[in-house]
Amino acid sequence: MHGLALIGVSHRRGGAAALEAYQERYVGEGEARLVALGLREYVTIATCNRWDVVAVVPDGTSLDDLRQRLAPAGRPLPYAFVEDGALEQLARVASSLDSLNPGEDQIMRQVRDAYTVARELGHTGAMTSFAFETALRVAKRVRREVALAPVQTSLFSLVRPELESLLRPGDTAVVLGAGEMGSLAARSLADLAGVRVVVANRSVARAEEVARSAGKAAKGATVEPASLDDVLREGARPGATCEDARVLVCATPVRHLVGAGLLERMPNLALVVDLGLPRNVDPDAALALGVRVLDVDGLQAAGVARRQAMRENLLAAEALVRSELDQAVAAWTERRMAQAIRELRARYLRTIGEALPPEVAERLAQRFAHVPITGLRAVAREHGFEAAATFLRAVGIQEEV
Repeated sequence: MHGLALIGVSHRRGGAAALEAYQERYVGEGEARLVALGLREYVTIATCNRWDVVAVVPDGTSLDDLRQRLAPAGRPLPYAFVEDGALEQLARVASSLDSLNPGEDQIMRQVRDAYTVARELGHTGAMTSFAFETALRVAKRVRREVALAPVQTSLFSLVRPELESLLRPGDTAVVLGAGEMGSLAARSLADLAGVRVVVANRSVARAEEVARSAGKAAKGATVEPASLDDVLREGARPGATCEDARVLVCATPVRHLVGAGLLERMPNLALVVDLGLPRNVDPDAALALGVRVLDVDGLQAAGVARRQAMRENLLAAEALVRSELDQAVAAWTERRMAQAIRELRARYLRTIGEALPPEVAERLAQRFAHVPITGLRAVAREHGFEAAATFLRAVGIQEEV
C-alpha cells in the first residue's frame, strides 16, 4: 500500500479541543484546504469522535511535511499511520475497535457514507477504493462473528449506568438536538421507567419524529417533542422551558448553545451530558453555577473500563482484522504485479519465439518465467511491493500502479 496514509485526531488520541480545531478547519467548505495541500485521492471521516483523512501522499511530499501543514495553528500534530498500517487502522476504525466505546453501531455506516461521498465527488482512486472496500468488508465480518456490544450501542451508552442511578420515576430528562446522537440518547432514556423525556430540536417536525420513534419502544417513560427555540428562550410558554429537568443532554453542532441563562432556569439540574461537537455547554457558565458537566473527554475513564471488561472479545476482533488484512494485502500486491508478470512472460516468449514454433515457445516461456515470477511474489510478500519493484525497474519493466 505504498503512499497510503491515515492522518487525524480523535477523542482518544488528542482530546475534544484538538478534535474541534481540526473539524472546524477541514469539515464542509474547509475541505478545499486539503486540495490546496496537494491531495488528489482522499476520503475524510468526520464524526463526533474523530476526524481522519485517508489519502495517497502526493509524490515529492513527505509524511512529516504533510502532518505539519495539516495541523491548525497552536494545535498538536495529528497521528499518522502509513501503508499497511493505514489500512489496518482504517479497518479498526470501521470495526469500532478504535472507538471511545468499542462496538458502537454508527461508525461502520459513517465510514461507508464518507467513502460514498468521496467517490461521488471524484476524490477516490484505486488505492483508497481498495482500502475502504476492504475495511468495510472486515468490519462486517467483525460485527457478525465477534460479540462486542448490543445493538444501538453508542457513545451515550457509556453514561447510561450513571443515569440509571440518578433518574427516578417522575424526573425529567431533556435532549437538545434530534440528530443521530440525540436520537440515540432519547431512545436510551426512554428505557428508564417513569422518566419524562423531552426532545427539543430547531425543526419541531424532526423532534416529533424522534419522540414517536423513542416512545414506541419506551418502557414506562413518556417522550414528547419541543421546539429548541422555546426551550432556550427565557419567558417561553409554560412547560416549554423544562425548568424541572434533572438531566440535560446536549447533542447539537452549536458551540456554547447552553449558557448561564438556561442553566439558571434549571435549578434541579444534577448533570449535563455534553456530546456536541463543538462542545455545546459554556464551561465558564457551568463552573460559575456549580453545574456538573460530563463531556466526551470525561467519558474516557468509562471507555477504558469497558475495554478492560471486554478484553478477550477485543483481542479476538483484532486477530480477525489482522487475518483478513493479510489476505487483502496479498491480493493487492498480486493485483499490482499482474501487468509486470504479463510483461515478464511476454519477454521470454519474444526471445524464445524467434527460434521455436509458437506452441513450443509459449510452453517454454511459461516454464522459464515461473522461477523469477515465484521469486518476485515471495519478495513482495516478505518485503513489500517496492522491493519487488526494484527488480522490475532494473530490467526495464514499469509496474502497474
